[in-house]
Amino acid sequence: MAQDIRELIKSESGEQEQLREGHLSRFEQLLEERMPEEQKPSKPKGGIFLWMKIAAVLIIAGGIVMMVYNNAFAKAEDAPIVQATPENTETVEPEILLSAISPEFKKVEDYYLASVNLEIARLEITDDNKELIDAFMKQLSDLDAEYKSLNREITESGVSEEMVNAMIENLKLRVELMIKLKAKLKEMKNAAQQEAAIQTV
Repeated sequence: MAQDIRELIKSESGEQEQLREGHLSRFEQLLEERMPEEQKPSKPKGGIFLWMKIAAVLIIAGGIVMMVYNNAFAKAEDAPIVQATPENTETVEPEILLSAISPEFKKVEDYYLASVNLEIARLEITDDNKELIDAFMKQLSDLDAEYKSLNREITESGVSEEMVNAMIENLKLRVELMIKLKAKLKEMKNAAQQEAAIQTV
């Protein structure tokens, strides 16, 4: 009863019928009669298409020139023409950032700040969570002010291990605050989904 497929294919392939002579040409002729090849539209010589291409190029070139022109003047407006020097000039020491102390601290600072900024960018603000996110942003700005205060203190008194540790702790607090915010947002979202599921039942 059961046959090997290979044997079945061999026996079938040996019995192939040959097509009659001229079959292909008759088929092509019949195909051409029923479905004639459409005439390709001839390309217009010059005319409106050429003018449209020229206009498009001019518009694009004009846009590029305007962007460059506006950027050049915006930079020129930002730079003062005459710099007045006040009579009572105090030497202001540049603010020392944690990243300026050593490359390792730069990596730490960049890591924490990038983590927080990335998570802030991913936040979905809705009417339900706007108040919570605003409170978080307030706490974050307080931490930022404290961080700047630590920077000023390092500038005034010099670098110490306590100051560096305080700055790193400040950065860690930002990340921990972000983790707590994300957990609270997830909790709020789950509660809203459960409430919606209960209302649909």
